[in-house]
Amino acid sequence: MRTIQLINPKILAIIPLLVAQYTLGKKAAFPLGLIMGLNAWEIGIIVILSDFVLMAFINHMFDLSFEKFKWAIYLQDHSRRIQDRLSKRRWTAGLMKIGWLGPLTITTIPFGGGVWTGISLARVMNLSSRQTSWAVGIGVILGCLIFVLAALGILSIVEISEVQV
Repeated sequence: MRTIQLINPKILAIIPLLVAQYTLGKKAAFPLGLIMGLNAWEIGIIVILSDFVLMAFINHMFDLSFEKFKWAIYLQDHSRRIQDRLSKRRWTAGLMKIGWLGPLTITTIPFGGGVWTGISLARVMNLSSRQTSWAVGIGVILGCLIFVLAALGILSIVEISEVQV
């Protein structure tokens, strides 16, 4: 006798995966997704999409509230003064032009930060909203790719056998 399966188990795995992603990040979402039967690429797509949603939310939140916090305004003004001084020096003027690499790097590096940290750093560095979105977005994709490749490498070494009842 055949039983009809109404809901695909992979769809049921998405909710706990999103909870893990939004609370603990990729470092928890990938192992949980693998345990729940998703492959590394499926987890990667879910993580990237959820990070893009989070990025849009945080960018919007910063746009609405950045000027309301005195400490944020102070940090931004202080950062502008430092950038003005550094841009007058020959060797640091070139570095100032590639400032978007900071948020990209902090978002990409596993266990180094993430969307919140990348956007916060970009805002303190006075990057435009467009530069912030590009830098953090590329960082999200690269960081997730690192996790996908690591998961595939680990899975190729460790063979997970199914328990048959």
